[in-house]
Amino acid sequence: MTESPDMDPRTALSEIDRVGRRVRRDRWWPVAAALTMAAFTAAFYIGLKAFPGTADDYVLPGVLVVTAILVLITFRRRVVDRGDNRREERTVWASIILAVVTIVLNRFVVPDGLTPWGVLVGVLPALPFMVLAWRTARR
Repeated sequence: MTESPDMDPRTALSEIDRVGRRVRRDRWWPVAAALTMAAFTAAFYIGLKAFPGTADDYVLPGVLVVTAILVLITFRRRVVDRGDNRREERTVWASIILAVVTIVLNRFVVPDGLTPWGVLVGVLPALPFMVLAWRTARR
């Protein structure tokens, strides 16, 4: 191992600590993105079933707000791991499949209005994002 005359061990250790803190701080951005998607997805499907008459007024502004939040989170993420991309892609597909199930159940089974069944079925598409946030936070 070659030693640099400009780098003393204390400087190297402080640089390692600084980079370690930055990596740990940036690790929470994917958790924030997953929790944002979980909250928005659940609110979207619960809102569509509970308040069908007013859904038209809130869907587009809600989508714009969540898109803006996710864009900000994306810009804060400096580095994206390949494994994270695969997990996020699987999560999106699982959420889409559960969204189809939710749409079918809301159409044919769940009564209109804010009912416990409407809330439980509305949370189904958000579950994969909650699991992703939990797994990412535990790493």
